[in-house]
Amino acid sequence: MSRQQITVVADDNMPGVEACCAQIAGVDFRVVRRPGRELTAADVAQADWLFVRSITPVTSGLLAASRVRFVGTATIGTDHLDIPWLNQQGMAWSAAPGCNARAVAEWVLTLCLRLAQEQQQHLAGKVLGIVGLGHVGRWVADLMLPLGLRVIAYDPLIGTDAWPVHGRVQPVSWAELLATADIFTIHTPLTKVGQFPTFHLFDQAALAQMKPSAWLFNAARGAVIDHDALLQDLQQNGRVVALDVWEGEPHIRPDVLALVRYASPHIAGHSLEGKWRGTWQIVQAAAAHEGLTLAGSLQNVLPTIGAETLTWPMTGDTEADLHALTAQLVDQAGDDERLRASLHESHPSTAFDALRKHYPVRREFPAHRLQTVSDETSRKLLIALGFCC
Repeated sequence: MSRQQITVVADDNMPGVEACCAQIAGVDFRVVRRPGRELTAADVAQADWLFVRSITPVTSGLLAASRVRFVGTATIGTDHLDIPWLNQQGMAWSAAPGCNARAVAEWVLTLCLRLAQEQQQHLAGKVLGIVGLGHVGRWVADLMLPLGLRVIAYDPLIGTDAWPVHGRVQPVSWAELLATADIFTIHTPLTKVGQFPTFHLFDQAALAQMKPSAWLFNAARGAVIDHDALLQDLQQNGRVVALDVWEGEPHIRPDVLALVRYASPHIAGHSLEGKWRGTWQIVQAAAAHEGLTLAGSLQNVLPTIGAETLTWPMTGDTEADLHALTAQLVDQAGDDERLRASLHESHPSTAFDALRKHYPVRREFPAHRLQTVSDETSRKLLIALGFCC
């Protein structure tokens, strides 16, 4: 019996496509790699499956003349997919919800610890405002609550009956969130239509209602924050802002960047596990769509590099110790330095993509083992954050 032949065109920055597809029995795969931002109709004309990331707009212009029957995006967001057109064509598609949720939450945790140490503040007792309580927002709550913060959230798409974190996270109105939170962290999709669009959700009016001392983080989509309004707010209030995503990226406004405290090139979710998990999820969805069996699990193919045995500092200051630990795993200072340096290159937008493509291996907390944790309180906290003790 002849084996089925499937051609996959995949973003050249998507890890593990070959390894994950190899777990499907009875199929010979031909995997063709292409730069995601430069993908053309000619590139995908003979593809059966198309695997992309957030930088590739998937529209009729790209696919109308192709034989593609499945589109997978190894991302949580889907604003780069023309979903109505795909559905109209009967073309199957899938995203990878939650694939890098833990990685983004670890980025938020590390950032909070870093800023608290820089400003000689304590996180315990502060009010954390989560905007969007999907996969990422829930992970943020799970990791931040053990540090003693009060966590509130705004998500009008989740009814009170279905609120996913009863008793731990308080649902609030948009006005209450803006007036109350000491730290804002954004984890919404980018939408321009519907009852609650998120495009420019943080506009001049919203920023004016926030405490001038409140920190603002965005690791969702750049255009959720109006960058014109943000620039004005930064100039007036000197607000502490950390941006991983940018309106108009890969092009970054130098005037905004100059006033942002921490900047990075859309890599908050770039853990090794998060990237491989996204690939595994869309390969799994493609296989299911065609009645194929994906054997084993992600652990069968996940690389073992980057896992370390670390030493718990044990100074007696829990937040300072956590900062010293997590700063080894999420290098926000290095990310910031490299991104700022890239703007001085002849093609800064190309440099932005290069930073993403060559991002250092980063493992999530559970990949690491901690030694010298003799204090039971610290041990319980570290286990709650996912570390092996």
